[in-house]
Amino acid sequence: MKTLIQNLFLLLFISSCSLLFERNTDRDFQVKANAGTIIGIDEGDHYSFKGIPYAQPPVGDLRWRAPKDLPRSSEPILAVDYKSSCVQPGGGDFNFSFTREVYSGDEDCLYLNIFVPQNQTVFEKNNFPVMFWIHGGANIYGAGSDYDFSKLATSQQVIIVTMNYRLGLFGWFTSEHLKDTSEGLDKSSNFGQLDIIKALEWVQSNIDYFGGDSSNVTIFGESAGGHNILTLLASPLGKGLFHRAISQSGYIESYSLEFAKRGSPLSSEKLFEEDIKSLINSEDIAEKLREIPAGEIYERVIKISQESDWAEIPKTTRDGIVVPFKGLYSGLRDVDPDIVIVAGTNRDELNYYFIQSEYFYDTTFDLKRSLKRSEENLKSWIKYRSEIWRFRGAEEPLRAMSKNNNNLYSYRFDWDEEANSNLFGNYQLFLGAPHGMDIPFVSGEFDLGPINFYIKPIIFPSESEEGRLALNELMMKYWANIAKYGDPNAFLNGPKWEKFSKDKQQFLILDNPIDNELSMVQDPVDIDVLLSEVESDSSLEIAERCIIGWIAANERNELKQANSLADISDPPYSFCSNFEKEYLIRLFNKVDGRD
Repeated sequence: MKTLIQNLFLLLFISSCSLLFERNTDRDFQVKANAGTIIGIDEGDHYSFKGIPYAQPPVGDLRWRAPKDLPRSSEPILAVDYKSSCVQPGGGDFNFSFTREVYSGDEDCLYLNIFVPQNQTVFEKNNFPVMFWIHGGANIYGAGSDYDFSKLATSQQVIIVTMNYRLGLFGWFTSEHLKDTSEGLDKSSNFGQLDIIKALEWVQSNIDYFGGDSSNVTIFGESAGGHNILTLLASPLGKGLFHRAISQSGYIESYSLEFAKRGSPLSSEKLFEEDIKSLINSEDIAEKLREIPAGEIYERVIKISQESDWAEIPKTTRDGIVVPFKGLYSGLRDVDPDIVIVAGTNRDELNYYFIQSEYFYDTTFDLKRSLKRSEENLKSWIKYRSEIWRFRGAEEPLRAMSKNNNNLYSYRFDWDEEANSNLFGNYQLFLGAPHGMDIPFVSGEFDLGPINFYIKPIIFPSESEEGRLALNELMMKYWANIAKYGDPNAFLNGPKWEKFSKDKQQFLILDNPIDNELSMVQDPVDIDVLLSEVESDSSLEIAERCIIGWIAANERNELKQANSLADISDPPYSFCSNFEKEYLIRLFNKVDGRD
């Protein structure tokens, strides 16, 4: 029932998918780099290099270890096809609830892709800025090959790098037995972020041979990609690997070592309890853990997730190696003062989830949406939950970084010109400016794959084209200007994007520049004010106020964040004592479409 609408949002989220093509050796293009001789394709207006290995496959004894360098290849590296994505839920939709009993991808997945624009300069003499994309997907889904940034590369004359990193339990895992039998970075819990760091090291070593400038690397990414960018900014291991950073709808979230070991139903001790109960020696246990097939691990994740109202995979973990023991905010307060940093969110972030929820909508038909609740109720949910996302994804991280950095910018993406249809429903309200909608405006890719002919008129109707393309052009230039000059306003006659500071906590509204006067807004999220508004909002039921207040209060302090709602001591209002926590958790899952 939900498959088509979920596919729609997957397409929006990734902006485009790779295309199959027949091999044509006449279009081969060769680059000699430190990694070896790499053969890509001349695409006419750019060169593409797909599926370049940047580390040894993390399989067998290398599972749950830091990525290892590859020796220089003695044979040419044929980089003409995307390689496997990392292990993740399969089936072709974008459902965060682990309801599918299949998985896709492979543990051998550490590959990157490079897109180099063509110009009149001899290839070897180019000095393009480099933009390094980190994909989203809750650190459970996604791949670099899901995104087509070739238009950004060619129109703005920048090199684009996309990459894969380990996901889910393969990317984030904490076991005392693994730590006891490891040294150095292998003692980390954060293998996914270590993969990103290794790919950035590969870029530093090789990108100059592709006409790139290794002294001018911008990392940019959305959702979990934005979270990973904030993590790299806070990590001591990210120093010197990049020079600008753009976090799109990122967030601050980290787990304690204790929770990652045993606090979650999906922690290492609970997930593998039966496998290791007869083993005593850490060496034997570590060997056993690395022998369990990936499919079997995934099946267990499904089973436990289905049995629990809140089974959280402990991902970004405060391991004292990648992430400071004191948390991400402690690292952000010491961020490199020379890095130019952008952090922003979308006005209606949670619509990405709500529109799939049977709590709000009749979802009998794939695309048609009719509200089951009042518009006022829906709007309150959207407003508060999206403001909470902005607090944890942009403003609070920027406030922390403002203590040590004066090169900060923020934005809010507000474009919402979808169709308002008698047949399908009011998508301007139901979708608006949701999570992931900003990606096509940065990539310039608005086609939605094989369902384009009937989805695009709803999401990107023809009457929106002039303003939509104007915003697309503006955002491409802002993003590229950050990468090229560290200043979004360089050589641009558009609205001036002013800095965010502790004294002036402002953001630029990104919207149709033809019909709207884009301006800076100073309206920081205050959790105390938000909690007060929620408490008295009559459009919300009492239990709904408890859930929203619970979530808001949980975002105040990263170190006090509970890693499941069940761990939070109490909702913030006295009237919430009338509800059992288990009831509120089930209602929360229903609201977000996880039931």
